[in-house]
Amino acid sequence: MSETTPRVPTAPGAAGAAPHDGTAYAFDEEPSSTSVSARAGLLEILRRELLGPAEGDTEVLTTQPSQRYLLGRIAPTRLQNAAETPATETPEDRDGIDPLDAAASTGVPVTGSEEDTLSAAVDEDPGEDTDDEPVRRGLMIPASMGLRFQVPAGLDALNVHVSWGTYEPTGAGAETGQASADTGTRYRRVPHEHSLRLEPAALTPGHTEDRILDGDVTLRIDSHLDEPAGRYLIELALCNDRTTPRRIPTEAWMFQTRIDVDAGGRAVFLPVHDPTLPPAPGTAARPDPGSEEARLDLQYRDRLEFAVGRTCSADWSLPPTLPGNEVLRRAVQVRTTWIPTVETPQTTAADVPGALLDMRALAAAAAAPNGSDALRDALDPIVSAYSTWLDEQAAAAADLPDHLRGTAGEALAEARQVRSQLAEGLAHLTADAPDGAEARRCFAFMNRVMADQRVHSQIAAARAVDAEVRVEEAEARVLARDYPHHWRVFQLAFILMQLPALADPAAERRAGALATVELLFFPTGGGKTEAYLGLAAYAFAIRRRQGLLDTPDGPVDGRAGVTVLMRYTLRLLTSQQFQRATTLVCAAELARRENPATWGEEPFRIGLWVGTAVSPKRVSEAAEELKRLRERGGAGGRGSGAGHRFSALQLGHCPWCGRPLTPADVTVRDVAGMAERVVVRCPDELGECPFSDGDGNVPDGLPVLTTDEEIYRLAPAFVIATVDKLARLAREGHAATLFGHVARHCGRHGYVPGLDHRNSSDYAGCTLADNGRHRAKGSLPAATVRPATRLRPPDLIIQDELHLITGALGTTVGLFEAAVETMCAWTAPDGRPAAPLLVASSATVRKAADQVRLLYGRDVTIFPPQVLDASDTFFSRAVPIDAAHPGRLYVGLSTTGVRLTAAEIQTTQTLMAGAQLLLDRVGAPADPYMTLVGYFSATRELAGMARYVQDDIQTGLAKPGRDSRLPRRRGTDFGALHLGELTSRVSSADITATLDRMGLTFDPDVDSTAARDAAMAATRAGKSVQRREAAAKPYDVVLATSMLQVGVDVPRLGLMLVVGQPKNTAEYIQATSRVGRDANRPGLVVTLGNWARPRDLAHYEQFRYFHETFYARVEPLSVTPFSVTAVDRGLDGALVAAARVTQAGTREGLNPEHDAGNASTQRETLTKLASALTDRVTAAGGEDAARYTASRLEARLSEWRRREKDAAGRGGELVYEHGADDARFFALLRSAESAGGHTPQRDEAPFVVAGSMREVQPEINLLVSPDPSRLVDRAPEDGPAWQRQEPADTDGTEQEGKQ
Repeated sequence: MSETTPRVPTAPGAAGAAPHDGTAYAFDEEPSSTSVSARAGLLEILRRELLGPAEGDTEVLTTQPSQRYLLGRIAPTRLQNAAETPATETPEDRDGIDPLDAAASTGVPVTGSEEDTLSAAVDEDPGEDTDDEPVRRGLMIPASMGLRFQVPAGLDALNVHVSWGTYEPTGAGAETGQASADTGTRYRRVPHEHSLRLEPAALTPGHTEDRILDGDVTLRIDSHLDEPAGRYLIELALCNDRTTPRRIPTEAWMFQTRIDVDAGGRAVFLPVHDPTLPPAPGTAARPDPGSEEARLDLQYRDRLEFAVGRTCSADWSLPPTLPGNEVLRRAVQVRTTWIPTVETPQTTAADVPGALLDMRALAAAAAAPNGSDALRDALDPIVSAYSTWLDEQAAAAADLPDHLRGTAGEALAEARQVRSQLAEGLAHLTADAPDGAEARRCFAFMNRVMADQRVHSQIAAARAVDAEVRVEEAEARVLARDYPHHWRVFQLAFILMQLPALADPAAERRAGALATVELLFFPTGGGKTEAYLGLAAYAFAIRRRQGLLDTPDGPVDGRAGVTVLMRYTLRLLTSQQFQRATTLVCAAELARRENPATWGEEPFRIGLWVGTAVSPKRVSEAAEELKRLRERGGAGGRGSGAGHRFSALQLGHCPWCGRPLTPADVTVRDVAGMAERVVVRCPDELGECPFSDGDGNVPDGLPVLTTDEEIYRLAPAFVIATVDKLARLAREGHAATLFGHVARHCGRHGYVPGLDHRNSSDYAGCTLADNGRHRAKGSLPAATVRPATRLRPPDLIIQDELHLITGALGTTVGLFEAAVETMCAWTAPDGRPAAPLLVASSATVRKAADQVRLLYGRDVTIFPPQVLDASDTFFSRAVPIDAAHPGRLYVGLSTTGVRLTAAEIQTTQTLMAGAQLLLDRVGAPADPYMTLVGYFSATRELAGMARYVQDDIQTGLAKPGRDSRLPRRRGTDFGALHLGELTSRVSSADITATLDRMGLTFDPDVDSTAARDAAMAATRAGKSVQRREAAAKPYDVVLATSMLQVGVDVPRLGLMLVVGQPKNTAEYIQATSRVGRDANRPGLVVTLGNWARPRDLAHYEQFRYFHETFYARVEPLSVTPFSVTAVDRGLDGALVAAARVTQAGTREGLNPEHDAGNASTQRETLTKLASALTDRVTAAGGEDAARYTASRLEARLSEWRRREKDAAGRGGELVYEHGADDARFFALLRSAESAGGHTPQRDEAPFVVAGSMREVQPEINLLVSPDPSRLVDRAPEDGPAWQRQEPADTDGTEQEGKQ
């Protein structure tokens, strides 16, 4: 279909009489009953409604074309100056246009009112870099559009085809100039088409040639001869050279402008940059061989750009390539386009013949008597196939140009190292030695629990959408699918690579100078989560099997404690991943209960360790919150909790069977011999779910912990945390449990802190002294408090979405990672240093080695490694796009000269009405496009759009324009648009509910126009109409900010509107990957750029090439954890956190709140700690950073001892922070806010510790009290004297009048 000429001619004026039920809309090609066809129909609607002409070349409109069409127009070149302005023109006609702007530039100046509202977020990021802000002065609506391209110097001629349309007013209003629908004015389209021959040799390089096309319309041609490269660079510009009055006549605008260039079918257009060619003389040098830039040149060498747009975008056509023939690196046509489209292919995991991927079959093979041979037969095909593929890549590398061959060799060498690591993992698993037998036992456990996790996750998802489906029926449906409990090849290969390191806590890749971070680098939606959940299950098993270890530093107990610490940056991630990981832990706990002799007596549990705004800190707080909720009636019965959030309940449904969970399913009680527990049970009344209340079921319900107190006391095997929480370690001594540093264990309360010098405990729930005894009480048996054996620190630390650890947050996290590694350090039984295995994952990261080195002080192993082509890593391959394998379709819009808010409204209306039309025509296949996901870079922009959705857009959908043939659309919320939101303003409990509701589908029998009309007619006739329950209504619109970009997996979503180019490419890729995750429901992403922002316009003008290579365009990440400023601001917190955690099991140590004054007695320990931190800084930041850190640590330890001495001299004692309002206690820590940026006075706490990783600058808070005596004025140190100035005129009335 032509971009500008839909083949639907109609009679003049017919559009105005069209009924708004969609029946009059005729597609070029009627959509079929598939989602990909529905998507093509929606794209056609978008082109017609936003670009036009909607009704053919000679259409007649009843509304002004500038209001009908957002795209494809260019303005007159200039407005008449004052001397040319007709005497009849009034000031109002100028419409706010500055005469200086009008005279100085070509194009039409944006009016003052438009300029202020071109972007809803002109000042969205005050204080940041302003390079990307909209131009605020002299902004012009362009009077030209075009493209530039390159052709060989010897080319004889090119054919240039130019077309556009103008609209001439007809009717009564046209004669007076007051054209409007009320005056009966119509606008008839007049098509203009011109073709000309262009001979490059006849052009004069450096000279502009004008070709007059039609009156004041000119095609301007500029050229440059690049003699060393033997090519011409040609730029064509279609210019509207008209000069008009300030009230621009409709016919002066040019619409649907387009330029096509070809050479009679010959492939003559050269790529802008071809990495396979050696650099021409005088051009920029190629990247250094082996550098990341050289790698990208190699891996993206076949993705070429042949034209660049100017004001508009550019597209091109490639010659057909027969199978087996070499790809011709030239294009046969280039052209302009106002609606560029790019379809990015699906990525599929490798299919290895002979490899066994069924989890249950692998579990059986591993448990078989001949398990070694069985697993070798099952898994060796993966290693062999990868080896063969690498040999093929080596052969292909030999045929590369010389300047690429060295880079290819380095990439192959790294891939062969990965192959060796994979073979090592398989050898470990199939060894005949006892270690091999133990590995197979754990491998069987992992596959069993992962199979259960996969099946029950799908059961829960199915029942969350349709609660009427029985568990047995849902399970039967799941098992009937092709791959109900199967690995993808890359997941299994990644796990195999890590097995030796998980079995040996002192392995070279895990601890010591050669330690690495294992980075899982795989496209979004490819299944990274299952890969590291499998690792977590194996870590559970091998740790329990190794049990209690006798080390040179004393016994270390692996039978309990935190095994896996998974960290995120966004709480939305923790929300979704908590549900997925909980299913795994449920499966592991059921397996353990079947065989406690093998897997231990300690239950497998999972804890959510996040901010107190998300989940409660103490059990008592959860109890009080639940009590208040029940007093309001919010938790009194099934379903009655709607509208009430309970922060201790972080699951929306039972992860095992999918039944909805409400606050009624939560109790705070003593259970299973443990006191003060928050218990969540599945509400299965029949007791069939093992986590419901029933005989033989799990006694304490779902194995989830959501209060900090329970997490510290019970040390769950799996902890999901936000990185922000690490900042709390300096203030919460009890948190040392998470890293294996424990003092005492109470049979009733779990791990409790040690006693301080006053014989008191920081945990008020258990105040007994060592060897004290609790008497039996109610259901609780008698229990004793005993000294605890040190727990084994976490064996596996997972950092998901590594690309988010950047900027100020990444800098602070990097500094704290030095402390975390110190907390996790221990000695293996053979005396070697032991450390956790670090695994990270991301789909979008650049310069990963540099980032990992600065964050973790380690090298990085990237899996799967990219070798010669980014589209094929063996483990993942891009699927060629065809009808059976559609990709994600990106569509670019840049509404030149139109306010961004107006463009948002009209684009949203078009997409939503178009989706309604498709639901009417094709039914359920249109469902993915019925929920519009709007993505915004700032909450401020989103808030504005939320108002538009509920006002302008809702009204526009109910009352379409006269020329529109699209149907009306009514929202699912009793006719109003049902709006959801995913932002930081939404609570975690509500986020879970929103994610569940996003999975609800539209039903053509209920939501089609015909069904809605029938329901309304029945209602008017007094008949009963069955309506959806409130909880079953799908969203019409979901608005989101950066919170959406990671962790959201809702397969039905297919439509997204991105407003403004996000700040970085990684965010853009991650966010847009949230739609089209199901290959059968391909995604459509509409990117609405802000044409006033240079960066947005640049992306739009190169839309196709940018999207074909956007993984290569990801910007490198910046972290500077050991800069002077970062060390000064963050070292206090890292030092105190490391000291309190590592001293938790030391009597008279530094862990308890009231034992901060033991710095002098623990001087030797603190010196060793400072040395360990300095060594870690050396590995990550180098010698200079280490020297500064060492001197800073020495100074801070000296200040700590000085503060201790000062407190003792005043007859008091030093505490960390709590109780400092008591005159007897002196605090060591203070918050960044209270510090205020000034040097502490003698009486003030000397250590500044932020409460969050994101507190990188002290906040300025203005607190005004009505009591003058409570107002405090602290003059800044060394500040200039300040004297209040009285106003010159104190007459309040007159002053008010002047304002």
